[in-house]
Amino acid sequence: MTAPLLDVAGLDVRYGPSQALFGVSVAVEPGSVLAVLGVNGAGKSTFARAVSGLVAPAAGRITFDGQDITGLPAHRIRRLGLTYIPEGRGIFPGLSVTDNLRMAVAQEPRNVRAAAIDRAIEQFPILGNRPAQRAGSLSGGEQQMLALARAFAVSPKLIIADELSLGLAPAVTESVFQSLDEARRSGITVVLSEQFVHRALAMADSCVILTRGRVGWAGPATDAGREVLDRYLGEAEHPRPTVAAGAGD
Repeated sequence: MTAPLLDVAGLDVRYGPSQALFGVSVAVEPGSVLAVLGVNGAGKSTFARAVSGLVAPAAGRITFDGQDITGLPAHRIRRLGLTYIPEGRGIFPGLSVTDNLRMAVAQEPRNVRAAAIDRAIEQFPILGNRPAQRAGSLSGGEQQMLALARAFAVSPKLIIADELSLGLAPAVTESVFQSLDEARRSGITVVLSEQFVHRALAMADSCVILTRGRVGWAGPATDAGREVLDRYLGEAEHPRPTVAAGAGD
């Protein structure tokens, strides 16, 4: 059996006196896609932030690529090859497209930075036509493409994508999913928290549904059928719902 690239065991997270996650355990195989689903407030974004080092766990252990990263700061986790793309784009809106990409590769060796930027632009050619444009003036879809380009530029081992399609038109959302699928085909592991439940499941190998900070259901994505989704997400009445994560989710 292949060892998980990401192994989360018994994860608790607290915000002051309030507990957001309760004993969450998740294993993600190399090269796979995990869909993390749940209604608003279920703990999806908290899970992503904790694994990425932006929120300190109260208990539990997080292992990435064989290394214990529990409690490590976000910048050290990123250097190990785990890239987090947060809800809300994750770009520097006041900087140009090129400067955003330069910031993304700033910790890479100098002799590989230019090639890394070229690789990112090759993935998203529209960005190559606007190198000097301020990122904040791009459309929502273009900003999300820039966020993905920043992630791809550093050749991560794992991408945690938190609600990438939030606020995007369906056609742009499909383009974002295609980019993630290309990342998976290139060998990058993906953890995907997404409002388009059925699209996420179509791409995923496995699925975890969080319910009030706990794992309510886990299994192969193909087993997350109507009965499961209805029980945990209330999907029977809304076949293609929007299950958006709030800022404190």
